[in-house]
Amino acid sequence: MEPGQLAQLEQMCNALYNARTEAERAQAHQTLLPLVQNPQCMPQLQFVLAHTSSPHALIFAATGLMKLITSHWTSVSDQQKDEMRNFLLDYLAKNGPDLYRSAPMGVSPVVRLLCRVIKLAWLEGPQHQNITERVGQFLQSSPLHWVLGLEIYTDLTTDMQPSIGPSMSRYRRTALSFRDTALPPIFTIAIQTLQQLSTGAINVADKSEERRLTKQVLQLSCNCLSFDFMGTIPDDTSDEQSTVMVPHSWNMLRDDGIPKLFFDLFSRSCTYQWTECSQFCLQFLVLLAALRRSFFQKEEDRTRLLASMMQGTTGVLASKMGLQDHGCYHELCRLLGKINATHQLNELCANEQFQAWIDQVYHFTMDSLRHWEVMPNSKHYLLGFWAAMVSPVILLQDKAPKALETYIQQVTVAYVESRLFMAEASADPNNCNDWDDPLEDEVLRAEQLEVLSNLGRCRYQDTAQHIMKHFEEASRLGQQGVMPQRVFEKKMTWLVYMMGALVGGHASAKASRTDTDCAPTHVVNGELAGRIFRLVNLTDQQKTPSEGLEIAYLYFLEQFRKVYIGEHAKQVVQQQVNERLATVLGLEDENAVLGLLINKIGSNLQQRFQLETVVKKTLALFHELAAGINIVHTSDRSPHLIVSGRLLLKNDMVKYILGNHAAPQFGFLTHCLQYGKYRTMYYHTLGKLLFMDIRDNKEAFEKFMEPQGQILTSMWQQCCQNPQMLRQDNVKPALIGLCRDLRGIGLACTSCEPYSMLFDWLVDSKNPSANRVQLFSKALDIWWDDPEVTTPLLKFMAEFVHNKAQRITFDQSSPNGILLFREASSILVTYGTRILQRTQFRDVYQEKYKGIGVCLDMFSHALHGNYTNFGVFELYSDNSLSNSMALALRMCLAIPLSELNAYLKALKPYYYFVELASRGHMPKVMELEPAMLTSLMQSVEEGLLSFETGVQMQCCAVVDNVI
Repeated sequence: MEPGQLAQLEQMCNALYNARTEAERAQAHQTLLPLVQNPQCMPQLQFVLAHTSSPHALIFAATGLMKLITSHWTSVSDQQKDEMRNFLLDYLAKNGPDLYRSAPMGVSPVVRLLCRVIKLAWLEGPQHQNITERVGQFLQSSPLHWVLGLEIYTDLTTDMQPSIGPSMSRYRRTALSFRDTALPPIFTIAIQTLQQLSTGAINVADKSEERRLTKQVLQLSCNCLSFDFMGTIPDDTSDEQSTVMVPHSWNMLRDDGIPKLFFDLFSRSCTYQWTECSQFCLQFLVLLAALRRSFFQKEEDRTRLLASMMQGTTGVLASKMGLQDHGCYHELCRLLGKINATHQLNELCANEQFQAWIDQVYHFTMDSLRHWEVMPNSKHYLLGFWAAMVSPVILLQDKAPKALETYIQQVTVAYVESRLFMAEASADPNNCNDWDDPLEDEVLRAEQLEVLSNLGRCRYQDTAQHIMKHFEEASRLGQQGVMPQRVFEKKMTWLVYMMGALVGGHASAKASRTDTDCAPTHVVNGELAGRIFRLVNLTDQQKTPSEGLEIAYLYFLEQFRKVYIGEHAKQVVQQQVNERLATVLGLEDENAVLGLLINKIGSNLQQRFQLETVVKKTLALFHELAAGINIVHTSDRSPHLIVSGRLLLKNDMVKYILGNHAAPQFGFLTHCLQYGKYRTMYYHTLGKLLFMDIRDNKEAFEKFMEPQGQILTSMWQQCCQNPQMLRQDNVKPALIGLCRDLRGIGLACTSCEPYSMLFDWLVDSKNPSANRVQLFSKALDIWWDDPEVTTPLLKFMAEFVHNKAQRITFDQSSPNGILLFREASSILVTYGTRILQRTQFRDVYQEKYKGIGVCLDMFSHALHGNYTNFGVFELYSDNSLSNSMALALRMCLAIPLSELNAYLKALKPYYYFVELASRGHMPKVMELEPAMLTSLMQSVEEGLLSFETGVQMQCCAVVDNVI
């Protein structure tokens, strides 16, 4: 490369990373892109790396080379590999310190490139594994060389971690070899360096260089200890590593001075205000606390480690050193949680420092909850600390320290108070909150309520009384108009959630020693529930409901359902029970208690249908009640099975809903087209109850299906006169609703009797020309271009032809199996022919791929249903099978490989169909042209590398079938 070309490339790189206009950046990107896509350009990029003085050109060349060698490593010669590694090491040794001073952002890309070269070449011979010798030369030179050597080690330990994806098994072998050979000496170097820094054996004149060195070696220590020692590739969605599976030979970790070393370094870093160093110290201690139990040869070693941890954290909590930094605060919360999680309560109590330690943790927690708005997510670890102690305290009873129970109760009360303060703050629209409101974030809310449900089990009545006191006060102030409506709604929402968490947490818990001295549990539950139901009656009369409060009611009802089922089990097991939940609520019996739940469900479906989340959660609760099978454990008897659906059938509201399921007052049915999926859930639930009630009573089934029957008959008559009449706008919602309803009923058919009733209702096998099931293929022919119609219609047919749990059982002489397959085949041909001819799409996923995915799912179910003898088609020269099979293969080939990967969730049936086709219909597959067959097998090859286990297994089966 000429000097002029190098200058031009530097200019382009500067424009790419530092452009003044978007057009300039786009032009630079277009010019430079070929350099990082063509492996022939590696020498040019290496030349740029060696000769450029521009940091932007350096970053571009290093990242470009890294991308190319990762993608085309096999095409790189052994000589090039050696030259590249030696060049990068020499380049860093020569230019690294100057780069740190002039352009520090240029160092990391070059180091990452070196680490990637080392990783890829690692298994190719021992000459590629002598990294500690080469980097050791950096550690014997200037402080900046030392930092550079440690950065190489840090990035290498990160890059060596095995990961999911192509070449996964190779990378895993590389990681395990690295773990056994290079990682122990690297970790030893890190610990020795830290010891020398702590004792002053290493004296760096420039404090900024010392800070950089300390940070680098601490980060390296954390990387070494968080290495994936077992090669299990743990899930990255959580920052918590449950156990550190460090090899048994890492004896340096058994040194008693290791915890003290890191606490001393933490103290030193806080003194100099090196916040990132302080955080790394605590991160290392978190990992140290998570060491596997079997790593310690003697229990005394583990006890000494625990004592050092308790002593160190007690000192930090007492002095509050470094806790003003949010990062240090967060890591300390994690450390406390980890110490508690890895040790049993009796082990903690056996330590002589326990009382001082637990006192400091308690005061730290209470202080943190008073300042609830600061680092709210970190407090989850503190609350988890106390929640994890509840079960041991209840189990140990009098053997547990007396103060613990009081501490847990006080923490619970403080947490309740903090949520109410949060409610006030979030209700003020002028507040600029820099924290997430759990009322708006379902995942965060569920985590917090789970912790509260555990905390509430300790001194249950005291906590419940405290919350009820706040409930009464908020109710009084709200009704008097003293409290603003928005604050009232937020506070009530939190209180309802917290009452639900208490009830849910105690539903499955055994009574603690404190419950024996107080009111029985069912009385406390009844008092909590009574207040909620009175509030529900009050708010149900309002025309403008609060969505948050309505969702909170549903959460409470879901938790209360567990209590109700438990109480019902008592009634069944012990015919005479003095302590009854119904008595506390002022009701006659347990059926009346259930009526409270069902009435709220009915009320929501009739009055709250404008709130989509409320409709969704209401139907989910209704389905859980109808389909739930609960195993209730009692102390004196074997587990008792309760089918809650049978209890529902005794309820008047449920009987009313079953008799008037399509009545206009259920507004959500006709609210909008987007609510279609809720119709499916609604009829799935009603179908469960109906079939539980009527068993195989055809008259009762036909009476239930009358509203759908009228719509179906009306459309069938219109279709027979003129199919184009189905294209009217007033027909569309009715057709979509019918498909959604029938799919829900189909989902409820879990055995042959209900399915036979649905099949006979829809298909007249005595008069095939008058089969109403043909309406769907004719409607599809008219509406094929509208996904709002095609998706529910195809989903219904996919369910109708699905022989799950062997529910489709026809007589051997019955033509019904052939009729069912031909209908599926007709729908596939109708839809597939049209959709493959269409070329213009506004939303290719909604209008094409989603429909193709459901269509292939339907056809796969028909192929795999085991109710059709496919030899019949060839015998009678019926081309239904051959036409539909050929068209399904064409639909598969119409999906480009990139689109298949992009929309894999919707297109999973693609692989299911290919597996079935290659298993039972290979001659038809082999009729494809060579290019098409190649394309099909390429998609199978891609599927073998998929992260979806189901897709991988199907592709393996395809390969097996083909070979």
